[in-house]
Amino acid sequence: MVNKKKSHSIQSDKNILVIAGEHSGDLLGADLLQELSILEPEYKFYGIGGEGMIHQGLDSMEELEHLSVIGFSEALKKYSFLKKIFYRVLEETNLRPTKLAILIDYPGFNLRLAKELKQRGIPTVFYVSPQIWAWKFNRIYFIKEQIALMLTLFRFEEEIYTEYGVNAKFVGHPITKRIPEKLKKEPVITEKLPDSHHGYTVGLLPGSRKGEIRRLIDPILGTAALLHEHCKLEKKKVVFLLPNINAKEESFILEKIESLKQIHPDIQIHYLWNASLRVMETSDLLLIASGTATLEGLYFETPMVILYKVSLFTYLLGSLLMRSKFIGLANILSGEEVCREITQNECQPKYIFEEAWKILSNTKLRNKIKGILRDAKERELGTTNASKKAAKEIQSLLRGLSN
Repeated sequence: MVNKKKSHSIQSDKNILVIAGEHSGDLLGADLLQELSILEPEYKFYGIGGEGMIHQGLDSMEELEHLSVIGFSEALKKYSFLKKIFYRVLEETNLRPTKLAILIDYPGFNLRLAKELKQRGIPTVFYVSPQIWAWKFNRIYFIKEQIALMLTLFRFEEEIYTEYGVNAKFVGHPITKRIPEKLKKEPVITEKLPDSHHGYTVGLLPGSRKGEIRRLIDPILGTAALLHEHCKLEKKKVVFLLPNINAKEESFILEKIESLKQIHPDIQIHYLWNASLRVMETSDLLLIASGTATLEGLYFETPMVILYKVSLFTYLLGSLLMRSKFIGLANILSGEEVCREITQNECQPKYIFEEAWKILSNTKLRNKIKGILRDAKERELGTTNASKKAAKEIQSLLRGLSN
C-alpha cells in the first residue's frame, strides 16, 4: 500500500525521511512515528514503509513488500530494482528539504543510503544496530563516519559503540511492550498440566520456517519420546506442548505427532495453533529452534535447550563469518552458554535428552538458569517504552540541529 496523499510541506524544512525495508521495521517505525508525532507535531514524514507507518502519517513512495529480500540469490535478482528505488529516494530529498533521515534496520540498503544522504547534508539516525557483534564488525568504522545517531535495542550494543566513539543510545527492545500485548490475544492453554511436584511441562518449538521445522521436528519429537519413557520410570508426569504458526506445515507436523503416538500411545503431546508465547510462559523447559524465539524465551525466563541444524554449506559459511561464540540470543545477551546449544550432527534425541533431563530433574539448576536469564532481560532489554525513548533521543537531535 502506497500513500497517494502528498505532503503539504514539500517546500518546508519540516520533513523527515523514514525508510523501512521489512515488516519488522514497519512495526518499529509505526510505534516510533506515533511517539515522534506527539513530541514534534509540525514534522511530516515521507519515505518507504508499510501499513503501520502509513497509518501514522508516512507518505510512502513504494510498496514495502517490493523491498523485502530473503537470501543472497533473491538479492541479486532484485539488485537493479533496489538500485532504482535507492536513487528515487535521493531524488525525493532534492524535492523536499529534509531535516533528518531515520533509517530502520535493513542495513544492506540503508547504510549505503546514509553515506549518500550525509553528502547531501542530511544527518541520519539508524534505528536497530546491524549485528556487528556477530559479523562484519568493521562496519563500526563506517557507522562512526556516516551516522549521526545509532539507536540500539540492546544495552551491550551501546557499550560497544561508545567504546569506538560512535554516538549511540540504548533505547530498549520493543519486545518488552509487544509480548504482553500479543499474549493477551493468544488462546489460553486449557490442557491439564502437571504441578511442579508431580511432573513437567515441556514446550516443543521447532521453528516457524519450513526448513527449520523439517530439520528439527524428528529430533524434537524423538527427544519427547525419550523423556516420556524416562518419566514413566521415574513415576513423573510429563506433558508436551507444540505450538505452530506455519499453516502450510500444519498437516506435516500433525502427521509426525500421530506417527509418534502410534508407537507411544500414552504420550501427551498437545498441538496448539498460534500459542507460542503461552507455551513459553507455561513450560518448565523449552526445546527450541535458534532464532528470535530464544529472545522471547529469555523474556519469560524459561530454561531452554537451543537447537540449530542447517545445511552443511550454511553452517560452514556461518562458522567462517560469525564473531560471536554463541548462536542463541539468550546466550549472547547473558554472555555465557546458560542455555545449552546443540548443533548439526549432535542435534539428535539422545544428546538433547541428556541436557533436557539434567535441567528438568534439578530444581536448583532450573532456578539458577532462570536467575541468569532474568538478569540478562533486565540489563539488556530495558523496562521502559522503547519507542518513546527513541523518539525523545531523536527530538533531542532535532533540537540540536535547529540551534
